[in-house]
Amino acid sequence: MLLLYMYSIYSYNIMSRALHSLFSRLQQTGILISMIDFTYETKTTIDEALMQLFTIVGLLRSDQGCPWDREQSPKQVSTHLIDETYEYLDAVLCEDKEGQSEELGDVMLNAMMLLQMHQETDASAGIEALNLVCEKLIRRHPHVFSDQKVANSSEVIDVWNAIKVNVEGKTHQKDDFFSRVPASLPPLEMANEIQKKIRKVGFDWPEVQGVFDKVQEELAEVKTALLKPDDIQEDLEMELGDLLFAAVNLCRYLGCNPSVALHRSNQKMRRRFNALYQRASAEGIALSQENLASMDRLWEAIKEEE
Repeated sequence: MLLLYMYSIYSYNIMSRALHSLFSRLQQTGILISMIDFTYETKTTIDEALMQLFTIVGLLRSDQGCPWDREQSPKQVSTHLIDETYEYLDAVLCEDKEGQSEELGDVMLNAMMLLQMHQETDASAGIEALNLVCEKLIRRHPHVFSDQKVANSSEVIDVWNAIKVNVEGKTHQKDDFFSRVPASLPPLEMANEIQKKIRKVGFDWPEVQGVFDKVQEELAEVKTALLKPDDIQEDLEMELGDLLFAAVNLCRYLGCNPSVALHRSNQKMRRRFNALYQRASAEGIALSQENLASMDRLWEAIKEEE
């Protein structure tokens, strides 16, 4: 017999009649093997709400919980956490207050799921993780929790980095200056972290014009590599990489996160091209190279409206 584990985080009195009917039929046929008795309550404080979420996550991971949730690994949940963070970012960029609340909840869900997974292997792991981050925050903010003085946010960063190195001993390996840059970072994020680490030791452009010039230089080298024979096509790939690296450096120098900047551009392109697609369909214009002039006309109109 197919075992279907079902659970409910809602009390009986707030379930719909249709859902009650479904549960009754499943129970009669033997499909409903077990059901966790848990009553959802609207909480009014952060600590109570967080505890309820953590409790629910624990139930989902229990033997009577959800097969899919039990099969998840920290690696998988970490990926979900990244996805949900970007969905939260979308809601922030769209100024969608309701969406922000929902997506923030999903971010917290995945964080709690990771906490639960560590608790399952070591009952004190979650407590230790929370204690460590609280202790670290206090240690790295002596201008808040002690008598050290700072003039601005730039000095705050200097204090933070000095404590990491001089107090916590978190420095690079002797033979690898970038040993503390996570190897699992995607290329765009890794380029940004590499450049930020270099900046910390003063190896940076004295002014922004130098960064602009570097971007132009790398663009010129791409054009030169494009003229080379196909048998050394890897040179073109390398030069394109250098151009991207320079563009990331420009983002970093100007105080913008390159991943967020690119994410916004991706969203803008999707929005505008979807509008073009809809208008072209309405006007009977096929999306093809032959109709490029018409598509350009629609594109410029959409840009102007935005």
